[in-house]
Amino acid sequence: MSHEFNRITLGSDATHRLQMLKGRTGMTHNFTCRIGLCYSLNEPRPPSHSEYDTEGLTINRYTLLGEHEALYLALVKERLIQEGKDPDEDLYDELVAHLNRGVIRIFGNVKDINDYYTLMPEHLKPDQSDQANNES
Repeated sequence: MSHEFNRITLGSDATHRLQMLKGRTGMTHNFTCRIGLCYSLNEPRPPSHSEYDTEGLTINRYTLLGEHEALYLALVKERLIQEGKDPDEDLYDELVAHLNRGVIRIFGNVKDINDYYTLMPEHLKPDQSDQANNES
C-alpha cells in the first residue's frame, strides 16, 4: 500500500491494551501509540505483520501522529530502507505492525503515568545532578 492513507486500523489486542492503558494513565490513544511506535522502532528485529489482526480501533492518521506526522513517517521509512524494504509500498503495513507491537510491549511496563519515564532510554533522561542544581 502506498503512503496515501488517511486512516490506520490497529489490531484487537492492541486496541484492548490501549483502552486499559488509558484507564491506568489517563493518556489518550494517540499519545500512547506514538510512544509505542518509537518503542517498537528501537527494537532490532522487525515486527511480524501476521501477529496482528485488523479488527481493532481505526484512527485518523493526523489524529494519531499529530503535527509531527512527517517525523514519525520518516522514522518508519528509514527503518524500511535499513531492512531492504520499499519505503512507499510497505509504509502502511510496517507502521501498523510497529504500532501494534509497541502498544502491546509497553502495556506490561506501564502501570501508571510515571512508568512512561522508565521507558525512556537512559541517555535521554535529564541528569539528576543537573535537576538538583536547577532547584537550588
